[in-house]
Amino acid sequence: MKTTMSFRARISRSGERLLRSSLQKSLDETVSQIVSRWYGLRSEILFLTELPEVLDALQDGSTSEAPAGFIRVFEGLDGSVKTATVTNLADVERWRVSQVDPRGDMLTTGFEPTVPVSFDIREKLSGRLEGSLTVEIVATRLLPAGGVVPPVAGTVFGLFAAGSDLPLLPGPLQHRLPSGSEFTSGGDRWLTAERILEDPPLRIVLAAPLTPFVQPFQGAARRGAGLVLLVTLVGLALAALLTSRLTRSLRALSTAAEAVSDGELGRRVEVSGSDEVGRVADAFNTMTENLDRTMRELANKESLAAVGQFAAALAHEVRNPLTAIRVDLQIAEDELAEGSPGSEAQKRALQEVMRLNETVSDTLRLARSGALGSSPINLNEPVRAAVAAAGPIFKHHRARLEVDLGPTTLNVNGDSGALEQVFLNLLQNAAQALGPDGGNVTLTGSAENGGIAISLQDDGAGMTAEVMEQVFEPLFSTRPEGTGLGLTIARRIVDAHGGEISFESTPGSGTLVRVWLPLSSV
Repeated sequence: MKTTMSFRARISRSGERLLRSSLQKSLDETVSQIVSRWYGLRSEILFLTELPEVLDALQDGSTSEAPAGFIRVFEGLDGSVKTATVTNLADVERWRVSQVDPRGDMLTTGFEPTVPVSFDIREKLSGRLEGSLTVEIVATRLLPAGGVVPPVAGTVFGLFAAGSDLPLLPGPLQHRLPSGSEFTSGGDRWLTAERILEDPPLRIVLAAPLTPFVQPFQGAARRGAGLVLLVTLVGLALAALLTSRLTRSLRALSTAAEAVSDGELGRRVEVSGSDEVGRVADAFNTMTENLDRTMRELANKESLAAVGQFAAALAHEVRNPLTAIRVDLQIAEDELAEGSPGSEAQKRALQEVMRLNETVSDTLRLARSGALGSSPINLNEPVRAAVAAAGPIFKHHRARLEVDLGPTTLNVNGDSGALEQVFLNLLQNAAQALGPDGGNVTLTGSAENGGIAISLQDDGAGMTAEVMEQVFEPLFSTRPEGTGLGLTIARRIVDAHGGEISFESTPGSGTLVRVWLPLSSV
């Protein structure tokens, strides 16, 4: 009876684990789509903060009406932003614009909960703060186009402003979705999966009742109880006929099989002979090794496929505003006189936009096919471009960067933009790994083993062995605001170049990351 109850309890726990896994998987897919839609909308909102007429109005201070260009861009947001308010450095409201219906009245009907998000308005050349833009994002516009697909029947989806229990969606259970892994409602246990985003500031919750999901497992447990009892009786009858050595061997196999059924795929059986039992034990070990390897390979392939889909979606969303920015910069180039104060800044901005567009195209191509363009390049060029691009973040973290690539020309076959993306990501991670008082990061290059090694050493906090095992896994990040995609994409780019990327780290002693690429044959 005790064995039967234990078996039923394990079945119930398995059903609970499966429900939690289903909720978490659905939550991850939903968060990915929300973040993708948000970054598309965010790039359009940021365009409002960069309008020259907005900066002129804030600096002049003589008008309280929104500039025509500001209204035109706001109306092009397709109703995703309910209101947009601009304030000056004294926190005084300069103007506010709102959605209006075709008759010209402000839209106030319907359930349109909003999430406030603020952006700095800065002068482009000096970076000087001139004011702020606060927008009210219509929360429902961030949801997936087809809605959230429930993982199981009865699932409730909740959306809240970060730090608030006020629901942003209608529904009878919205106010009953507290923070935590589970709660009780109507006498039933509900399991929850939760994710808190900083940008946009949202708390996303999926909850489902446990009883309807576990009932089929409990029925299976009742039906299997008789089978377990029968197998136990047969095992006892056979044990009485076998020798003590055979009994011990079968007991070891039975224990290992039970552990594997509970998910311990690393369990092995000691092979004590070459007889039938020994051969069974050897076959059992081979089977569990193959099963463990297959499960890990499948999990890795599914994660990489998810990263590829997310990278493709993100690259597609970024490309559209980049095209608009490039066109505007080219128009500005025609209007600026050669040698004017803004001419050089416009040229630099256009070059950076073109470089970013090439990076987006490479990312999209890599996500779809895993391949990049290849041509002979001097590796110094993408490395130094990444160092220049990482300058602001090192300044922000009060970090010091020393670069020593040596006098040797480092030639490889590859894609310059993609490699710049790799080293920029590693430099950003190194700067962010340093403490609040800054620190030192050293970047060196050398030729070795028929290739080129670029090493990046920081004196930050370092990483534990557990973190080291997961640094390349998609969606894994030690920072709450991190996406967990940077190192996954970086390794994919390095692999596409036939190279290797590795980490060495000890807690308290900093981290060494090493990128090795084969030398160019040209």
